[in-house]
Amino acid sequence: MTSDQNGKLGLIVTGVARSGTTALGKLLNAHAGVCLGIERYKFQFLRAHNYSADLFERERFFDFRAEDTNLIPDLRPAWKPTYDHIALKWGGARVIGDKVPDLMPVLRDFITQNPDFRYIVILRNLKDVGLSWQARADRPRDSWPKNKGFAEACESWDAQYRILHDIIRDRKLRKQVLLLDYDRMYEDVAETEAVLLGFLGLGRDPAFSEVLHEHAGFAATRGKRKIAPRFIEPYKAVEQGYAKGLRKVAREQARFWADRFASAGTETGTDA
Repeated sequence: MTSDQNGKLGLIVTGVARSGTTALGKLLNAHAGVCLGIERYKFQFLRAHNYSADLFERERFFDFRAEDTNLIPDLRPAWKPTYDHIALKWGGARVIGDKVPDLMPVLRDFITQNPDFRYIVILRNLKDVGLSWQARADRPRDSWPKNKGFAEACESWDAQYRILHDIIRDRKLRKQVLLLDYDRMYEDVAETEAVLLGFLGLGRDPAFSEVLHEHAGFAATRGKRKIAPRFIEPYKAVEQGYAKGLRKVAREQARFWADRFASAGTETGTDA
C-alpha cells in the first residue's frame, strides 16, 4: 500500500519508548480518517525486518498472528475496542499505519523501502523518559523488564537520537518525517492540530480536536519531577546536542505545516 493506491497514505509513528507514542496513537485514531495499529507489527519490524506495505492491506491487517505482536485483541481484550473502531472506519480512511516505539535502528531501511509513507517521530526530553522507565521498572506487577531503568533509558535515548539525527540530516529522507516535540505540543493546541492534519493531508475532525484538548488538559496537571542523585551521572553522560538540533528542526517543520494547512483552508486541510 502506498499513497497512490486507493487514495490511502501509509503512516508510521515512533519515538523512544515512554515518549508518548501510545497517547499520540490514540489521538490520531480519534480522527475519522486515520486507522493506526498499536504495535500491530512490532515483531515484524524489529525482529523479522519486514517492512512490506502489504502488511497494511485490510485482510492482512486484521489477521493477527503471534509473529506480528503480543498485543492481540483476543488475548488482550483492552485493545479490542480500538480495532473494532478501526474496522468500522477503514473504508473511508485516508491514513493507514502503525505505532511502534524504538524503531530508530530500522527507520532508515523502512523509509527507503516505503518512500511514499509518512513518518511521525515524537521527541521527549531525556529526564522524563528516564524517570518513566524507572517508574515502570519499580512497579511490582508491571510487565516492564526490571532491568530497564533510568540508566538503560539514557543509553537507548542517546543511541536512538544519534541515529535520528543522521536520518534527518538526509534531506531526501527528512521530507517524509515529521518531528513532533512532545514537550511543546500542548503549549499551542491549535498549532499542533494544524501541524498533524497538514502533514497527513486531513481536514478538521471534532473527535480529534476533543481528544487533543483532553490530552492538553491532562499534560497541564503534571508536576515537574526531579532526577534522583543516583541517576545524575548517567544523565549527565548523555550528549544532548543532537536533541537540540532535532527540536530546532521540529519547530521549523511545525511552522511549515501549520502555515500550509492554513493556506489550504481549515475545512479541507492539504494534500500530502
